[in-house]
Amino acid sequence: MFDLYLNFKALQYLEIFLLLTIASVFFVYLSLKNKNHINLTPFILFNVLVFLTWGVLVGIDHDETAHLHCAWMISRGLVPFKDFWAHHSPLLWIILAPLFKILKPTASVFILSRIFSAFLFTLIAFTGWQISRKVFREKASASMYLLVFFSAGVLGEFIWLRPDLFMMFFLLFGVYLSLEIPRGRILPVFLSGIAFSLAVSFMPKQYLLPLLPIISIFLVKNRSRIAKLLAYIAGLIIGSLPLLFYLIKDNILGEFIFWVFKFNRERTEVSVLFPLGIACIGGWGACLLLGRYRNLNDSKALILFIAFCLSILSSLTGMSTPLSGYYLGFWYILCAIVSSGFNIMEISQKTSSLIKRSLVLGAFLSLLLAQNSIKAMTHRRTYFSNDMQEVSGLINYANGDTCLVILPLHPVFSYDATRLYSYWQYYLLDKFPAIRKDAGNIARVILASPPAVVMCRIYSKDFLLELFQKQMITAGEYGKLVSLFKDKYTIKLIAGKRYYVRNDRL
Repeated sequence: MFDLYLNFKALQYLEIFLLLTIASVFFVYLSLKNKNHINLTPFILFNVLVFLTWGVLVGIDHDETAHLHCAWMISRGLVPFKDFWAHHSPLLWIILAPLFKILKPTASVFILSRIFSAFLFTLIAFTGWQISRKVFREKASASMYLLVFFSAGVLGEFIWLRPDLFMMFFLLFGVYLSLEIPRGRILPVFLSGIAFSLAVSFMPKQYLLPLLPIISIFLVKNRSRIAKLLAYIAGLIIGSLPLLFYLIKDNILGEFIFWVFKFNRERTEVSVLFPLGIACIGGWGACLLLGRYRNLNDSKALILFIAFCLSILSSLTGMSTPLSGYYLGFWYILCAIVSSGFNIMEISQKTSSLIKRSLVLGAFLSLLLAQNSIKAMTHRRTYFSNDMQEVSGLINYANGDTCLVILPLHPVFSYDATRLYSYWQYYLLDKFPAIRKDAGNIARVILASPPAVVMCRIYSKDFLLELFQKQMITAGEYGKLVSLFKDKYTIKLIAGKRYYVRNDRL
């Protein structure tokens, strides 16, 4: 499904949008009437405030825990795919693993990960602005770039540690280098190959972007085309070596191909929702890029336009409908970049009526404010402090032992009693035989070596009963497990939630 949307599932969301529209129109009207100029700073600050507030307060995310836990397992000598279930590239975990050899088992790891993610997000913002300046030069508007950029930072999800952050940085760096390819030098071509290869090694979501340097090479007729193409291929090979070396060293190349490509391909569908406000301003900026290329014969504008189109096409496919901001992250950033090339005042002056200008500009700006606000309200209502308290309790009981706790709230520094630790594993057990087979004989493992902590409930349902209903355990095994938990475990409340804790861990 392809849709431009603004989520009004509840009346209160529509009310928020209308209130923001009224406030924006009123502010624009006063600005145009008194100064004949619109100061975008209040709009930027509003988005930044929503972004930071959500990023600081929102609870721990599934992926946030998964990547930290996988990195910890690699630091303990476990091998992805063989020793624990995974369907992502392990490059991020490989990079983080050395840190876990010195980190103490504490929930503070989530604070560190968010600080690190915020640093990467800042680096991404800086790189995107450098592309804007390179393409639009003195026409680049920092205020428009920041307004759209933080509108595109939907929910502050870029503060969660994900491989997407690394992917976006290297993609942007590759786009930046591609702008120089039509000129005579070969070095930018080679470096762009490394950048795009590293981006795909972290996350292959934007799988069409590596075509950008090849297209850029053939934009200009010159004798160095073949040399540049060979340099780009060499860069791609070198950039892929870190991941490839690890996969071959641990003999998991086949498993990597199966889970990351074959398995994920089975879940891939043409399904995307482009937020209305950001899509409009991105399309607007893309049209201006084409105009700049036609009027000035500016190859940089054309290359950025091609990158924008490749990102759109890549974003049309995904493993699920991307209702979260990070899934379209790179496309969002490109929208901010291409929108920085026009002056909102110059465009608004084409309408002579002050009231009409105020209505149009106010409504348009409110779209960029409403995206973060409405999406923040639709997210699950958990708080970082409560989740930290729960994870701290789990770490206290399970540290140095095994556990059976499904993400997102999981004692990161603990071995899993079974291979079943991820929400996606549990959710997809009924749909994919490969995952069901990978989960193994859960009851046999628990009975043979009882874990230190086992969750009592999953999504408000009895965990053991859910496993039985999913036919992961038999009726006889269910009875044995109930007896085991009755004899050797005590139910403890951790941050208000019930867990089975083995008696010797109390």
